[in-house]
Amino acid sequence: MVNSIAEQKGHFYTIDEAINFDFETVKALQLKHLNAVRTLNGGAKYFKQAEGCTFIDYEGKKHLDMIGAVGVVSVGNNNETVWAGIKKCFDTKQFMMGAISYHNIAAAFAHNLSLVSPHQKLTKVGTATGGAEAIEGVIKLVKLAVRNKPEKTHILACVRGSFHGKTTGAVSVGGKEKWRAYQHPLMANVDHVPYGDAEKLETALRTGKYSAFFAEPIQGEGGIIVPPEGYLKKARELCTENDTYLVIDEIQAGCGRTGKFWCCEHEDIVPDCLTFAKGFSGGLIPFAGYNCTEELYNAAYGSIETCFHHTATYQENGLSCAAGLSSLIYFG
Repeated sequence: MVNSIAEQKGHFYTIDEAINFDFETVKALQLKHLNAVRTLNGGAKYFKQAEGCTFIDYEGKKHLDMIGAVGVVSVGNNNETVWAGIKKCFDTKQFMMGAISYHNIAAAFAHNLSLVSPHQKLTKVGTATGGAEAIEGVIKLVKLAVRNKPEKTHILACVRGSFHGKTTGAVSVGGKEKWRAYQHPLMANVDHVPYGDAEKLETALRTGKYSAFFAEPIQGEGGIIVPPEGYLKKARELCTENDTYLVIDEIQAGCGRTGKFWCCEHEDIVPDCLTFAKGFSGGLIPFAGYNCTEELYNAAYGSIETCFHHTATYQENGLSCAAGLSSLIYFG
């Protein structure tokens, strides 16, 4: 009889064992198998439990969560509403994934997200597993949308610390050289203008060559930089005048973090596309995506020629969408 993989290769840890690891065991395994330099230089702590705004470390000490996993746990750690939604999927043995299928939970999430979109105008949704993947999805979305407009050769984004993720496409659009280092050559045909400078934005857009303008409503990693009042509204006007899609990256500033559900709502604008992530996951399951206008989505994927051009294994999976749906319900 053939031995199991564990019997052939050595001891496999169980979930129960992992949950009850002491600090020295966790430290040894993490430094051996994961990113040791980042762990040792990042001030890593060993927290064993988390609830609401509280962490409990391996010594039983309580700590106040002051960072929220960089904007992820907007509804608090281990939120009961989100866990209950995920658990219902398991208890009822919901169909979770399938490339060409109807998706009940994903459809409900997309409906609810459309209702909370600016002026309820962003009615088409694409899902992903992280913010950088969402940005990559939008880059592809706008490129496909302008495929019949040969003059639209470039994408425009911002400098002064803009951040859109750390994949190669995302750092190409982002403006921080720290994360662009060693990734050259970057994605071609991406230009940058100073963040918050409406005049330079207008000069660039007047060339007519830009398919889309990417901007954060508040630059997060750049230092919490708030643009001048009226900047986003002016960007909306200029993009409309110059046939350029306006993409607002709400991955960090969205999900209620600025007093409105979407940060761009402070200037009462409707972008062509918003990216979301972080707070929609409940901090439990990787989840992200974008919501956009029907016009933009159909320009990209509304034909048999292109409708299969962007698919992913975990796209529209039930558990991620359950976390997103439950987070929206909690906010509501």
